[in-house]
Amino acid sequence: MYSTYEHYSSGFAGRARRGLVRKLFKLLIATLILYLVISSMFLAAFQVESGSMEPLLEPRDRILVSPLIYGARILFFSARLPAVREPGRGDIVVIRSPLYSRPKLPLSLFEPLIRFFSFQRGSVVRDESGRRIPAYMVKRIVAVPGDTVRISGFIAYIRPENRTEFVAEQELIAGSYELILDSLPEGWAKEFPFSGERPPVTLGKGQYFLLGDNRQGSSDSRSWGPVARDQIVGRVIFRYWPLPRSGRL
Repeated sequence: MYSTYEHYSSGFAGRARRGLVRKLFKLLIATLILYLVISSMFLAAFQVESGSMEPLLEPRDRILVSPLIYGARILFFSARLPAVREPGRGDIVVIRSPLYSRPKLPLSLFEPLIRFFSFQRGSVVRDESGRRIPAYMVKRIVAVPGDTVRISGFIAYIRPENRTEFVAEQELIAGSYELILDSLPEGWAKEFPFSGERPPVTLGKGQYFLLGDNRQGSSDSRSWGPVARDQIVGRVIFRYWPLPRSGRL
């Protein structure tokens, strides 16, 4: 009788453990799906990876980004929600890095999980030296479709579609922002990355020209050209860490 009770008790405990594991697994899957829906369509948290947006944003600052403002893509579909407005000059945005290539199967299955558990910091994509390639970048939009933009002395000069003269970026963009314009080493060619000079380029439909505020320390449209509208994840709206510098952006 006692042994029968022991057998029943241990069997019940085993079923209870399996039931708990199944519930925890379902909870994890539901949490992951909810996270993907919220972060891809409504509000996503990112950590700043570089100093390209200094002095406004520093490495390891944590920011909130809204995909909804520009019309978020509906998860698992190609359709978008209606946009509140289109990306504009001066907006600080998160983009999908032009240097990042989405991994192939089966690694692509693990990428969302790694990003979920690492708060967007982790990735299975590495360069030849084994360093992680960030999937996202934070930059400032300085020119929009129809604009012609050139760079001189690290400053962007913009000729909007309906004008005949170039205007310095900070005269055309509402609000003030500080730039880091340190000089490059002597002999640095105009064709090299981070150059302070760039010939005029006219942006086509759905193209945006992005720069970092730290012009000497930013990989941006000077190197890899304009970005497409679909590469823009969303607008940076708030810095929540560190607390002493938290606030709207």
